Amino acid sequence: MKRRTMLLGLCLVFVFGLLAVSASAEEPAWVTAYEQILDAKKIQISEEPVEYSTPELWYLVYDIDKDGTPEMMIKTGTCEADYHGGIYTFRNGRAFQVGEELGLGHSSFYSDPGENGIILMYGHMGYASASRISIQDGYMEEPLYEDNLNERLQEDPDAEYVYPYDVIPGSVYLTLCRGDLTLPLTRYEEISRYLESAHYPNNDPSFYSSLMMNNGEVFAVTGDGFTNSPGRIGFRDLLRQNVAANWMQGDLQILSASVADLNEDGQLECVLAASQGGSEMRIVLSEQDDVVYAYLMNYTDGYELDPDGTFRTTHYYNTRFRLIFDGQEAFLLTLPN
Repeated sequence: MKRRTMLLGLCLVFVFGLLAVSASAEEPAWVTAYEQILDAKKIQISEEPVEYSTPELWYLVYDIDKDGTPEMMIKTGTCEADYHGGIYTFRNGRAFQVGEELGLGHSSFYSDPGENGIILMYGHMGYASASRISIQDGYMEEPLYEDNLNERLQEDPDAEYVYPYDVIPGSVYLTLCRGDLTLPLTRYEEISRYLESAHYPNNDPSFYSSLMMNNGEVFAVTGDGFTNSPGRIGFRDLLRQNVAANWMQGDLQILSASVADLNEDGQLECVLAASQGGSEMRIVLSEQDDVVYAYLMNYTDGYELDPDGTFRTTHYYNTRFRLIFDGQEAFLLTLPN
């Protein structure tokens, strides 16, 4: 019995050892490499003489060249006057610095969607500039714009700096994290998803408005089973009496329009509130494979669209819905409250 117990114990140790190795193997090599660089920076900072205040260590990870493996930006110093740092990448099994040290006082990093790059902005005392840093073929820095806020304030007291997201659609501010935290590394996949902003079809902010104004063709189908499915039709023709639904006493009037990523595919849908004779309905426009589908939903009095893409109403027992759709098929899914 003792021998069996010993063998069982050894087997369990062996199995759990394999599980530990397997779990460790799942962690990307770049995570360990960047942790080692941060540890080395901490030691370096601890050994520096302290004159006025202890140097700080900050960092962020972001996939500059969009190859699936993020780069790491390090920022260190005691204040805005002496902040500096560098960019590190991971290739061929090792991490190394790309380019020279950067002066990073009064600076911020911003994402650069769809490009090989990260945006570095400087702003201080009314003067600002931004540049795109790319690393695919070595370190390159391309000026994007310069901004003199002082001049504009003379004409507009409410004027503000021009930020990268004012120039580059989808650009977002990248948050630096203190060097003693590992979450930006270990939770990178999750964090990067949060940073992805939905875009308009063809990256054209006027895509849906142009379609409506120019009577563009849509493929209209019922989204709740209570409206009609007219099929291919001009958008303005869809609004004609009894086309979208049979209860109409006249043409539909568009009351409002909003955008949201309803199916979490990274592309924005356009949600229209339309009315005729006091009764409202919703029309969801969604571009898929060069076809714009119009999903029609009846009985939507009092519905509101939440930022997460769900429809909410207090009119019918505080119900929440999500439109599930793909091409010519769609239905409303009731969600838990």
